[in-house]
Amino acid sequence: MKICFWNVRGFNQPLKHNGVSHLIKNNQLCLLGILETKLVASAIPHILNRSFSEWYQANNFDTIAGGRILIICNPAVIDLQPEDISPQVIHCRVTNKSSQLSFYILFTYGLYSVVNRRSMWEKLIEQGQPLSMSWLIVGDFNCVKSSEEKQLGVAPTWYELKDFVHCCLALELHDAPKTGCYYTWYSNNDSSPIWCKLDQVLWNNEWLETELNYGAHFNPQGCLSDHSPGIVSILDLPVPKPKPFWFFNIWVDHPDFLETVEDGCNVNVDGTPQFSLCRKLKALKRALKSFNSLHYSHISVRAKEADLAL
Repeated sequence: MKICFWNVRGFNQPLKHNGVSHLIKNNQLCLLGILETKLVASAIPHILNRSFSEWYQANNFDTIAGGRILIICNPAVIDLQPEDISPQVIHCRVTNKSSQLSFYILFTYGLYSVVNRRSMWEKLIEQGQPLSMSWLIVGDFNCVKSSEEKQLGVAPTWYELKDFVHCCLALELHDAPKTGCYYTWYSNNDSSPIWCKLDQVLWNNEWLETELNYGAHFNPQGCLSDHSPGIVSILDLPVPKPKPFWFFNIWVDHPDFLETVEDGCNVNVDGTPQFSLCRKLKALKRALKSFNSLHYSHISVRAKEADLAL
């Protein structure tokens, strides 16, 4: 099951509709939160009939002007039940119809000022504190929760950070494991560039206690928006735990590692079992030293070179 959210910075143009359609098709999405649509409610049926004719929708357009949050989902895959709709937050319960996996998800779009965002933090705490099941929070918060989440520009003050930090502490929220772009928004100003991690994927302790395989990925911003689309993948099966090979309790994430270990252990040695084990360990030690030198030597320098190339 894949869930996505994206601040599209206006959803009135056919080019944006096609971009969202491609995003859904290429990533096999079943649920998408479209943020900052700048639509009026009367435009929604026409857009859905054109591109998402069989999809269910929920929005918060009646609570705030400007078309802030539009949620669309495939009803053949999931059951979506909105439980609370407010100007900056739509809180829903999601159930996968195939696996019956059920959890809460909250789509948010934070307003631009610290003062105006306070009602969002209050709503998050109000919705999250009584929950005792898995809860996912995604969206554009329009702020960061640490100075490391902003690159260049004026550094954020504690006054700007504290509401987000206190909310995460109160609800015991954690950053989801992520790949892709770390900074999800770019100012598009070459003379004074700014990068920020405005788009976040957070979840509560109940997520950490499940054995589901999950994670988030942020695609590059592209030409349609200055925000990265965030894609959350949830595999409705327990995470497979790697089996340690023979007497080893380590696991190296390299495609040739197990083959190297097997070759080292399959050496024919005559003698007692203890003697054979010692000789095989010595042979394996030489093989692993060569393996390490080939793939991991000067790793800091190589990582720095890769970072510069990126």
